[in-house]
Amino acid sequence: MKYLFFMMPAFGHMNPTLTVAKELVRRGEEVVFYTTDDFTDGVKKAGAEIQVIDPIFNPINFFEKVDPHGDQSFLKPPIHLMTQYMDEARLKARELMDQVKSEKADVAIYDPMCVWAKEIIHTLDIPAATFYSSFAFHKEAPTLQKWVDQYFEPEEQQILHLFTTAEKLNIVSNPKEFQYDVEFFDHRYAFVGPLISDRHVTSDLLLDSLSSQPILYISLGTILSNADFYKNCFEAFGETHWQVILNIGPKTSMEELGSIPKNFIIRPFVPQLEVLKHTDVFISHGGMNSIMEALWFGVPTVAIPQSTDQPLVAERLTQLGLGESIQPDQVTAEQLRETVNKVSQSESVRVNLQAMRQAMQEANPVQQAADRLQSLAKQQAVM
Repeated sequence: MKYLFFMMPAFGHMNPTLTVAKELVRRGEEVVFYTTDDFTDGVKKAGAEIQVIDPIFNPINFFEKVDPHGDQSFLKPPIHLMTQYMDEARLKARELMDQVKSEKADVAIYDPMCVWAKEIIHTLDIPAATFYSSFAFHKEAPTLQKWVDQYFEPEEQQILHLFTTAEKLNIVSNPKEFQYDVEFFDHRYAFVGPLISDRHVTSDLLLDSLSSQPILYISLGTILSNADFYKNCFEAFGETHWQVILNIGPKTSMEELGSIPKNFIIRPFVPQLEVLKHTDVFISHGGMNSIMEALWFGVPTVAIPQSTDQPLVAERLTQLGLGESIQPDQVTAEQLRETVNKVSQSESVRVNLQAMRQAMQEANPVQQAADRLQSLAKQQAVM
């Protein structure tokens, strides 16, 4: 059987699907990714093929190109930019139509955010599945609709509903226990849980040789950058009992940070999965992928949500007693220090994390996702 993947070209969207792709390839299936050149190595390491598509299909590239001084406007782009992006992506997608048709795929898996991919797949009548890298959305789900009403204007909500889609199979890479309004989602939704890869990344971080101090890992993800926040972390945790590993990302220079405390290890890139295995507390931007990885390893987390679905993720983390959250405008050195100490010492957080971790790992997310995709392909083959 042959499977095509169309995911938003961003690490939080691609990494979970690469894990499933690797399992499908291991089972003898053929897998092809339509994605940007940035992910060539990752796709090939999964044993899949890649069809390189235009960088315009990555909305971040598009927004930075048309609005280079937008101050990270891609986190919540103005409505006119979002509309322009979707129009241009759809137009560019027409050039892929013949190529995708020639694949003669058995199943196509697409990211609900890739409206252009959905149009190709439906036009060609390819059996389809969606792949949610965050919460599944349903237009009647009250908690999710409340979030939409709070953060988006009415005209923006019309565009958001384009991303609410359901196919015969909809894979969600978070566990059912973490999903809001789960009663609104029927048997077509497979809440498989976090799809953690066994990816190995070369790094100069010799984690096993670090001191016996507890490890505090801080990261705002691969997109965001905030030198002022990092300086707050210096004030909060400098010269304390914590061994701090700080991922500043590619957009912050060491010069911007000034004097660095001796107990801080700072890098523009950190192999997150490896670090989380050794981490005692994680300070995160609250991206779903990062939170799922922390839960998988049972790490108490303090979420500081920055944009998009991150406030929802942070709120759910707190509701379930798996960590704490701080609003970005309330971040101070004292607040950071107090909240980290709170989650690190909380017995209830430890117990809740242990229960969630056990439930997720017993669900065998990668195998379950691959099973469901193979089942869909076989069903379609006999129709």
